[in-house]
Amino acid sequence: MRESQGMHQGTIEWRIIGEERFNRVVEALLMRMFHQPPASRVEVIDGRGGDGGIDVAVYVDDKVDRIFQLKHFPEGFSGGFRENRRPQIKKSFETAWKNHQPPRWALVFPGNPTVNESKFVTVLGQNKKVTATVWGQARLDSEMAKFPDLLAWATRDSLVETLKTFHQEKAALEGPNDLEDRARALHQLVDGRSAYWGVDFGVTEHGVTKIIRAKNPRAAELEPLGFRFNVSTNDEALSRSIKGVLDYGARRKVAIPGAAVSDFSTIGPDWFQEAGDVQLVELPAEECVPADRPIPLSLEFLDSAGFTSARHQGFLTRKSSGLKGIGFTARFCRVLELDAEIPFDTSEPGNFSISLDLANASVSDAKNALRIIEEFNEGASIQILWDGKKLLKAATNEQILGLADPASELLIDDLSVLEKRLNAAFVVPVAVTNRERVMIRIARLLTEGHATWLPPEISLTAEISDDFPDELAHHLAEHRAVLMQIPALPIEIQGSMFNMGPALLHHPDAVVQDHEVVLKAIADGTAAGMTVKFDPADEQLIRVIPMPENGITPKVVDWGLPDIPVPGLEQQSREDVELFEEPDSEM
Repeated sequence: MRESQGMHQGTIEWRIIGEERFNRVVEALLMRMFHQPPASRVEVIDGRGGDGGIDVAVYVDDKVDRIFQLKHFPEGFSGGFRENRRPQIKKSFETAWKNHQPPRWALVFPGNPTVNESKFVTVLGQNKKVTATVWGQARLDSEMAKFPDLLAWATRDSLVETLKTFHQEKAALEGPNDLEDRARALHQLVDGRSAYWGVDFGVTEHGVTKIIRAKNPRAAELEPLGFRFNVSTNDEALSRSIKGVLDYGARRKVAIPGAAVSDFSTIGPDWFQEAGDVQLVELPAEECVPADRPIPLSLEFLDSAGFTSARHQGFLTRKSSGLKGIGFTARFCRVLELDAEIPFDTSEPGNFSISLDLANASVSDAKNALRIIEEFNEGASIQILWDGKKLLKAATNEQILGLADPASELLIDDLSVLEKRLNAAFVVPVAVTNRERVMIRIARLLTEGHATWLPPEISLTAEISDDFPDELAHHLAEHRAVLMQIPALPIEIQGSMFNMGPALLHHPDAVVQDHEVVLKAIADGTAAGMTVKFDPADEQLIRVIPMPENGITPKVVDWGLPDIPVPGLEQQSREDVELFEEPDSEM
């Protein structure tokens, strides 16, 4: 008799599966039950090398906690098998106790013990700190049932043999492509239940997911499908979303948690009908308008006389319809989305809302989108035209607030100015550090001819020239105003280094750092090429001044950033710089 014949219909006939198979299945079961590192670990010992009284050991804190002794005694160890098998069991126990003193020891065999057999094993632990028990067929069946996948593996061989007998090898999933073939065949079977609807499905450990798709554009008309359920929720936003889907269709997916759903059932043909509890109900959005076939749409702002004061071109992205009217979404400037709901009853007012996503948008798109928002906020009437037809006319009596904060608007404006003056293209950053933001602002002020202050972490440095006059050396140790002329002021913006042109750097009171070292180098004649750094004497910041025209020094201005003030602004000097001073950069 073949070993696989001992396993069928999801059960294991422990008595007839053969010793090798019995040992392998029991070992796998014990591994699944007790091998849970780091709390516990299981070791299976190959007895051919001397097992020290162990077949399977469970370790806790690196100490033996359990020992399982596997004996393939299908007939038990009574009657004619008593004299031979009981001494074997006793010897295994005594060896295990001598070598390991386990708190628990179990004999595992493929039958159910008799009363005397169970007593024989129990008495083995008498007068010792060990509990000795028997794991027979009933205990093995009970433990194996807790692990369906393990049971399926253990009984697989007999299932495969049975299916082969009936020429159903693919049903056994024996070959490498059998799973795909069987799944595809099952999908075809499911797909054949309706001429109008197909069902795509997926299976995970959490259950089966089914997606109903239309085979025919008129599927909903020719074979209507529906759902019936009640929703109870205190979530006002969810309630509005559900009502919007019912009235005007779904332009965005709406997810309803199962806890809010009751009395769920389906309506339709027999193959579609279901009832019961659900974990989640998703109302999917209707399909997008294909990108290769865009549908143009215009947004107009009207003045008090009804004339068009501004017109913006966008493209339809989604269309939907519901019981009350139609809905659509349109995108303008690639970053601003308008969502509109238009009732079938033209006497009722329509609804609209706009949203804005500026992350990584081009500055030009962001600038245009902000212009549209500004026009909304001015309180004009709007009109939407689609295919030459006026779909919606509404008053913008509510301001569109919060879509872009003042700090973001100013950043976009700064970058827009710099795009033109630096011949560059920028994007709206997802995040910007204070240092990066300040330097962008300074770059704009300089291009507009303003003087301003540099951030406090920037210092003045100069290089001592070969012909530095010795008579000026003593000035290096003095606190004095420093004025430097640099041929090119570099500012980094979004990874690119731009030349802001020649500029003057001025600090009203600074002293050379480590001036004793510098003075000694001058005296020794080794100062040429040395870089010196000026330390500010107080909290004054370095002033940066674009090269004056016609000898007129531009006035210094604040950064003008609402969220990043100039440090110690009240203490900063605003006095005019004497341009006739000898620039210290000529050291």
